[in-house]
Amino acid sequence: MSGEDDNPRTHSRADLDELQQRIDAKRSKHQEPAGKPPSSAWSLGMRYGSEFFGGVLVGGVLGFGLDLIAGISPFGLIIGTMLGFAAGTLNVVRAAREISSESDGDSA
Repeated sequence: MSGEDDNPRTHSRADLDELQQRIDAKRSKHQEPAGKPPSSAWSLGMRYGSEFFGGVLVGGVLGFGLDLIAGISPFGLIIGTMLGFAAGTLNVVRAAREISSESDGDSA
């Protein structure tokens, strides 16, 4: 037990650097890649729901505003809500494609 290798003062700087490089190499193999953490199903559902609800709400409010200004009630609200529904659906599809492309890029 009293060999020179047991005494930390006898190790050269090159030996310590080599050991640190081996430690870093092992550590990098076991670390998760840097970037976004994986999304949970709950957060994805909330994102899709808010994307859709936002589109319908904005379309309905704009249609209602058009009803008040132009006096064409209830057609502005109906048309605005339908356009908001289409916009919300488009937003959900875009969000799903974005998340799908991110997950495909991470696994490749």
